[in-house]
Amino acid sequence: MSNTTTDALAKKLSNPVGEKLGIKADSMISYKDIYLGFAPNYDPSVSMTSLNGSTGQKAATYNVYSQLTSANVNSGSYNGNDQYPTSDIIQSGAVLIASLMPTINWTDVTPGLCESVAEFFKNTFTSKGVTVWLRFAHEVNWYVVKGSGNNGNPEYPGGYNYAEYKTAWTNMYNAVKSDKKIFMYWCPNVDTSSEPVAPWWPGKDTVQLVGMDFYPVSTNLPTFKSAYGAFYDTYAKGYDLPFAIAETGTQTSSGTSPTTEAKETWLKAIINPASGFADYPLYCSCTWFEYGPPANSIDFYIVYQQSLETVKETISNTAAGS
Repeated sequence: MSNTTTDALAKKLSNPVGEKLGIKADSMISYKDIYLGFAPNYDPSVSMTSLNGSTGQKAATYNVYSQLTSANVNSGSYNGNDQYPTSDIIQSGAVLIASLMPTINWTDVTPGLCESVAEFFKNTFTSKGVTVWLRFAHEVNWYVVKGSGNNGNPEYPGGYNYAEYKTAWTNMYNAVKSDKKIFMYWCPNVDTSSEPVAPWWPGKDTVQLVGMDFYPVSTNLPTFKSAYGAFYDTYAKGYDLPFAIAETGTQTSSGTSPTTEAKETWLKAIINPASGFADYPLYCSCTWFEYGPPANSIDFYIVYQQSLETVKETISNTAAGS
């Protein structure tokens, strides 16, 4: 057993930043005090119960995608649209990262609709003890770009109207702010070539947590600093806000599945590098995009249907994985 492992086991690992945001102290955590969770696939349906069974640990975060649709606008109500595996989320004990995608115009995200969103999360999750990181309009700088959705259209049809977007964000914040178990989570995409991040910043008063989505090329993997450092310095350190990676994985330059070794190398780089995270004290957790075919053409899996050897190697950088 390495000295690093011995030192880690000699003390109780924890991340107070993450715990203040609702992560349970006994969740899966790296030797560098970064909590680890997953975005389980929906097709095939992968439960967190099964992932935790494979790792022998409790995932810290549980990412689920849902849409705000025209049907929600027409009814004036959001009920989760049958996209949340409610029992599995509650049973897992993980923080729910609710990635809520507005496939409607920004002006349709009215105070009334937002109140309906708040009621859904309260009645379904927070009243049951589940903390929610509400990742409203995640990757907004990517999904407003033409071609990001179906038939060449933007995934977020509200488009480049920054003022309308910020009003929608503020409406959502105002609706959920009284629920102390809901945190508004701002999370753009790393790809700023088409659309920069700064115009989409809602402002510190309505943001409680920041992050950035990134899927680097497996043959040229960056360091944590080169991948996230500039964003962290501007939005986490700059505004004294917690930072969490909401989704990540790695892929080849041609957009195909990486090797298992590449996946594990990238995971180690963002939760347990030898250099540690002394320069990033506000960084608290990482959520791995545990998706694969047919839902996603790329196999990002590091736990689901992996060999025992692969799973052991994957979790070797966590406190209970030695």
